[in-house]
Amino acid sequence: MSSDGCTPSERKTSAVIWDLDGTVLDTETLVLEVVHHVVQSHGKVLSPEAATLALGMRPIEAWQAVASTLNITGQSPQDLYEQAEPLLQDRWHEAPLLPGVARLVAHLQQHGVPLALATSTPRATLNRKLHQRADMQAAFKVACCGDEVVNGKPAPDCFLQLAQRLGLPPTECLVIEDSPAGVAAATAAGMRVVAVPSMLSNGKPCDLYDKPVPDRCSGCISLLPSLLDFRPEQYGLPAFTDTIQGTVPLHPPLQIAGTVVKGFGRGSKELGIPTANVDAGDLRTTLAEAVTGIFAGWASVNGQVYKTACSIGWNPVFGNKDKTVEPWLLHTFDADFYGAEIRLSLVAYIRPEANFESLEALVARIHADADVTRQALESEAYVKHRDDPFLLPPPPQP
Repeated sequence: MSSDGCTPSERKTSAVIWDLDGTVLDTETLVLEVVHHVVQSHGKVLSPEAATLALGMRPIEAWQAVASTLNITGQSPQDLYEQAEPLLQDRWHEAPLLPGVARLVAHLQQHGVPLALATSTPRATLNRKLHQRADMQAAFKVACCGDEVVNGKPAPDCFLQLAQRLGLPPTECLVIEDSPAGVAAATAAGMRVVAVPSMLSNGKPCDLYDKPVPDRCSGCISLLPSLLDFRPEQYGLPAFTDTIQGTVPLHPPLQIAGTVVKGFGRGSKELGIPTANVDAGDLRTTLAEAVTGIFAGWASVNGQVYKTACSIGWNPVFGNKDKTVEPWLLHTFDADFYGAEIRLSLVAYIRPEANFESLEALVARIHADADVTRQALESEAYVKHRDDPFLLPPPPQP
């Protein structure tokens, strides 16, 4: 029995309840773009605090939080909502699935684990968001929307309704959430929560997320950088069987194109590892906030394709303020290639970002990642991506 009186049998997982925005779909990037635009039209700048407070709430309540935090006067939350909604309606289909979602959903369905969706999104908007996602529509036939309960998140109404519809006690429902409001709502419902934060500060979850306690009966039990790090067996669910040489296959591959620029100079000077750096300006609309970690894949420069280990994130050892993409092309080059276009097709996830006690420990781990990359990319499942047309240079303009 744990310190909160919870036995292993009381931590049984019979169903998984998912949040939608920022957990299943990367709608947060699109929403923030539109919210920035609306807020700016009223002479304000969207602060990280306002964005985080609004995360996970129903639309009107989210706009109330934004307006109150930024002191937007002369506009009601309904007014702000009506200014933003037309900009969003025709673009919901653009929102991609977040990394690891399709894999985990398919895995749980294969093993007969009931799934449900708890979203602050109104029902009509949910239908638009999933209109071109037949796989997600089939997976989440049981859903509770923000306009179907009296109180939205952080109140527990939606989660309690789903437990009742699933015919399960709340303690047997595992929740996957990205927002502090959603974590609070599931906790209030008496459910265990795996938090995958979508709002980060320099790569770290903001202070609004509870510290995880793995063996508790309700509340946050785990805090993950992305669903690529979700290990089902840790929550009483069947383990994955699809890893290759210890790596997680990415379906589809994560594809990035950009210009090679000079970075901090640490790769070759301090670490003895000549990484390239992709221009941050090329990445603003490419990477979801949740995509961080160490990856393996293929890189092309000047029409030639090479194996690459690639770091995406803030590099905790050096405390970068901006997200960076630093591929290490596993080849010895005679000269630098600054200014050249680099194309990355990342086919496998190796591990999350980590902090290290010394540069020596960091270097050792980077070389271990390179060894994993070399071996894994020899597998048939990965080597076929070497000929991906994406890696070919674009044809010359006439």
